Amino acid sequence: MEHKIQSLSPNTEAPPKRHLKNYLLDPAFQLKYTGMVVLVTVVVASILGFFTYRFSVGQTQSLTMTLVSNTSDLDPAALRSIEADAARADREVLFKIIGGIGVLVLSLGLAGIYITHKMVGPAYKLRLLLKEVRQGHLTVGGRLRKGDELQDVFLAFERMVISLRKRQQEEVDQLTAVIDRARKADAPKDVIDDLQAVRDRMLSQLT
Repeated sequence: MEHKIQSLSPNTEAPPKRHLKNYLLDPAFQLKYTGMVVLVTVVVASILGFFTYRFSVGQTQSLTMTLVSNTSDLDPAALRSIEADAARADREVLFKIIGGIGVLVLSLGLAGIYITHKMVGPAYKLRLLLKEVRQGHLTVGGRLRKGDELQDVFLAFERMVISLRKRQQEEVDQLTAVIDRARKADAPKDVIDDLQAVRDRMLSQLT
């Protein structure tokens, strides 16, 4: 009896819709890696923002002092108005710096989760497939997505499974031939039944 080896062709079904939680397959690693990147970015951006704000305040004070010194008959109300406008301009600069850092942190956080998912996702899938092989199921369900990392590792794993399937298929065919010879030689039924049970168990690992 001849049994064909199951094809390991890629899954052609439409990919499922993904949510943010689906990208956190290994939260401990992904959040740690992303957090480190975000922390370094916040520190550097805060330092640069601090010096930018100080420069802006210095420029505002210099312009205010120049305006006041060039206007000899400036009344107190007008002076307070100029100082208020200068303070408001400095606050706007500060809010824009803080807002920019916030947008940068959010963007890097999402990008970090997405990038680590490209590494963790394939590793997670390979762990599941290795578990299947360990349990005796010599199959590969689908392939990695385009753009995922570890493509070479997955290809090597797929070739290994194909080799194991081919070897087991040959053993199944040999065992089938032995069963046929045993029947022709009028071997005891319990012996033939045991051989068939072993063959069927090996054959089930190929489906």
